[in-house]
Amino acid sequence: MPELPEVETIKEDLRGLVVGSTIEEVEIVEPALVEQPAFEEFAGRLRGARITGARRRAKHLIFELGEGDSLVFQLKIGGQLLLVPPVPEPETALMLVLGLDGGRKLFLRDETGFTRARLLDAEELEARLASLGPEPFEEFFDAGYLKRVLGRRRVQIKSALLDQKVVSGIGNIYVDEILYDARLHPKRKANTLSEGEWEALYRAIRENLRAGVEHRGTTVRLYRDVLNRPGSHQDYLRVFEKHGKPCPDCEGKVVREKVGGRSTHYCPSCQREDGSGGEQTLNLGLH
Repeated sequence: MPELPEVETIKEDLRGLVVGSTIEEVEIVEPALVEQPAFEEFAGRLRGARITGARRRAKHLIFELGEGDSLVFQLKIGGQLLLVPPVPEPETALMLVLGLDGGRKLFLRDETGFTRARLLDAEELEARLASLGPEPFEEFFDAGYLKRVLGRRRVQIKSALLDQKVVSGIGNIYVDEILYDARLHPKRKANTLSEGEWEALYRAIRENLRAGVEHRGTTVRLYRDVLNRPGSHQDYLRVFEKHGKPCPDCEGKVVREKVGGRSTHYCPSCQREDGSGGEQTLNLGLH
């Protein structure tokens, strides 16, 4: 699933490759893609629009358009935006085709069919994004913020970090890696964390997401960038989908179980549910 690093990578590619283009043709292959407005209006408002910018908010990919509208994608599990040319024209799992000036086309494909799109005016966009928590790279996002928001809550720390109202952009892949680096069991209650553990958690969030961006995302299965290239951060994962394999830092093995309804990977020896073992040093092997 595209999380913050993957959507950030796609956004940066679009800034260099697509911003400044005019949308000349719109083909909605899968009407279920369009959530707002009705797909006839969606297509009509897009035709002739100039793409003036691209940005990311949480896991939302946003095309800024010349008339004040924004085309907003949620790529969900397997959404891919592919620029043709240079990418060969895809033929399967198509949901949307945007014909651009200069003979290029931007194809949206998704083998899972879960990607959704909205065309929003400025007021609608503001309302759509209003409930989202801070971006992990914002200046005021720090250990103190995490403690203020979560420090009195009995919520499991993994579920808390996946809540987009708490912090934006973290999904299942990166949260497992973050908790491993911070030496926190995914079931630990937020209100049991010490001062040092909040600091370790904050640093693990920043470092894992920064490394994910540096490595142009994580391709476990479906993620590709705009030029159909996989990311490389999967080569740096320590616990995600490593169940049954040795822990990188101890003699134990990585396990997998459901936490908050999500498949979760961790080392029971390094990440103790009772929080024992004292203040542990953040151990990042991301390069």
